[in-house]
Amino acid sequence: MDRILNWFFVEPVVSLLMAITAVVLFAASFARNRSGSDALWPWVRRLIEASVGAVLFLGLLWAFRMVLNSNIDSFASTHGSRSDVNQESAYTIWGRPHIQDELTILHSIEVEVQEELPQKDPSEPILYRTVKQRQEVPQNSLRAFRGQVDMSLSEREKGYAFYSGFLLKGDFLYTVVNDSEFTTDADFTFPLSPGQTLFQDFVVKVDGKDIAPDLRYGQDVVHWTQKMTPHQESPVEIAYSSRGMDFFYYHIPVQRAIQDFVFTLTVDRLPNSLLNYPQGVITPTEIQPTPDGKGSILTWRLNQAVTTAGMGVALIQPEQPGEKVLRVLSNSPYALTMLGAILALTLLILGMEVHFLDLALLAGAYCVEFLVMAGVSDSVFGFWGSLIIGALATLLLAFFLFRKIPSVPVRFLLLGLVFFFTVCYPISGLLDQDATRNAFNSLVQVGMIVYLFVLSLTTRLKPTSNQGRG
Repeated sequence: MDRILNWFFVEPVVSLLMAITAVVLFAASFARNRSGSDALWPWVRRLIEASVGAVLFLGLLWAFRMVLNSNIDSFASTHGSRSDVNQESAYTIWGRPHIQDELTILHSIEVEVQEELPQKDPSEPILYRTVKQRQEVPQNSLRAFRGQVDMSLSEREKGYAFYSGFLLKGDFLYTVVNDSEFTTDADFTFPLSPGQTLFQDFVVKVDGKDIAPDLRYGQDVVHWTQKMTPHQESPVEIAYSSRGMDFFYYHIPVQRAIQDFVFTLTVDRLPNSLLNYPQGVITPTEIQPTPDGKGSILTWRLNQAVTTAGMGVALIQPEQPGEKVLRVLSNSPYALTMLGAILALTLLILGMEVHFLDLALLAGAYCVEFLVMAGVSDSVFGFWGSLIIGALATLLLAFFLFRKIPSVPVRFLLLGLVFFFTVCYPISGLLDQDATRNAFNSLVQVGMIVYLFVLSLTTRLKPTSNQGRG
C-alpha cells in the first residue's frame, strides 16, 4: 500500500489514468457479463471476472514498465554515468577548477628604534639601546596589468562519462612601482591555483631577467624578494602552462585602486551563445569571436576602479555518450502507460472488447523500439538511425496486430495513437528546458482529455443521427 501511495504521489497523472482505466474495464466487464439471473453465484462470478480483468490490465502494464525500466538502468550503467566520485577522481588526475589570484607586493624597510633596557633598580637612570625593526611601507605598487590566457577545451573521460576539461596557457605582465622615498625590500607573492596538479614552463622575469634561482615555492604559492630603489618601476612577467576542469577564474583578492588593467581570455570551441560565467564574475567589457568563429575572445578593461570581483568563464558540461538516447528511454515507461490506457479507453468507448492478449502483444511491440535503440544506437546508426529503425519495427508490428479490426477508421485511429506515443512523446525528452517539458506534458494531458471527450461525444451522437434519418 505504501508503494502504491508513493507511486500516486510521484506520478499522479499516470497513476490516476491507469486507475481510471482499470475501473472502467471493471465496470464494462461487469455490465457485459450480466446474465439476468438474481442468483448469488453468477453475480459473484461476474465480480471475480471483472476484477481479474482490471488486475490483469494493471499487471500487464506494470510488467512491461519493468522491462523498460530495466532497459533504462542497463543503458545508463554504461553511458554517461556522471558521479561525484568519478568527478573527484578526474580532478586528482587532470586538475581542478583553475583559480588564479593576483600578484601581491609588500614593501618594507628596516629602521632603527630606541628600546628601553630592563633595570633592577628603578632609581637608576633609564638606559636605551638601538635595535632594528622591519616596518611596512604601505602603497599601491601595481600600476598596470596586461594578462592573456588561452584556453583549449579538452574533454576528460572517467568511467563512462565525459567531464569538461581544458588546457591553459597564461601570460601575466605586471608593472610594479616603488612609490616611496625609501629603498624598500619588496616581497612578491604569486598564488598558484589551489590543489592544481601541474604547472609547466613556469617562468618569472623581472626587468627582462629570469629570476628562477631566487624563487621560493610553498603550498600553492611562489615567493621572492628584491630591493627596489625610490620610484623604481619594474615589469614583472609571469608565464606558465597548466590544465584544469569546469572553469577558469582570475581574481583580485583585496580592494585596491585598479589602473590601466586589461585582461584577455580566449576560449576555443566555445561560441558567444554558450558562454557562462562562474559566480562572482563581472561582465566582460568586450566579447568577440575567434577568427575561425568557433570560440570567443573576452576582454576586461578597468581603469580608476575598485573591485574584488573576478574575471573568467565556466564551461558547459559535454554531451554524455548516449545522452539523447537515455532521455528518450526515460520517457518510454510513461508513454507505454498512457498508450495502454488510451487504447483501452478508446476500444471501450467504441463499444469494442479489450483483448488482453492483444494488449500484451502491443506492449511487447512497443518495447521493441526502445530495446532496439539501446542495442544499436552506439553503432553506425547513431541516435536518429536507431530511433527510426525501432519506430518502424513497432509500427509494423502494431499494423499486423490491428489488421483484423474491420473498421478502417478505427484501425488508423489506433495506429495514430501508437505513432504519437512511439515517436512524438518519447522525443519530447530532448527538450532542454524544464518549463518547456512541463508545458508539453500539460498539453499532452489536455489533449488526451479532449480526445476522449470528443470520441465519447461522437459515439453517443451517432445512434441519434441514425434515428433522425430513419
